[in-house]
Amino acid sequence: MILNNFLYYILFCSSVLIYGIGFSKEAQMFDSPKEVLFGAVKSYACVILSYLLSYGINASILIPLNIVELFPFFAILSFIAITVFFEIVIQITTKKVSAEFAVSFLTLILALNEGITLVKGIFICISSLTSFYFLLPILYAVDKRTLKGHTNFFTKHCFAFLTMIVIALALYSLNASWLNEFLK
Repeated sequence: MILNNFLYYILFCSSVLIYGIGFSKEAQMFDSPKEVLFGAVKSYACVILSYLLSYGINASILIPLNIVELFPFFAILSFIAITVFFEIVIQITTKKVSAEFAVSFLTLILALNEGITLVKGIFICISSLTSFYFLLPILYAVDKRTLKGHTNFFTKHCFAFLTMIVIALALYSLNASWLNEFLK
């Protein structure tokens, strides 16, 4: 059951392929694969801690007052506070900038929307970020294999987009209703 849910959120319900979360970041990040691990650790920590804080605010304040519609406001406040704290610590210790906002925040909102329990929400956070970082080496390998010498920004991003379309079609092609009828 856990492996099934994990594979579902990484492959079949990939936040990048289904919702488009982080597509523009995917196309830019595979230019520097060495920095990916450092940014991934920060993203995982920020999203999980923000989820725990936001879930606590939702469960203790917003649900009893029946104002659950305000959860994105409190989610962004908690996310900004935790991200700024991590960014300050990272800049003081390593002198690097690892600011990344969109993918982490949208993953937090996705987990708050779909996570019924605390454990399921943390699981969605981890799975969605894993799906994002799972596609980076694939796009980097395709880029190095096919676009040797092409430094045109437009060409690289179009090819990354086409690669992601092919990956999505490969994953979702068996879910077509006409194909299921044909295979019977």
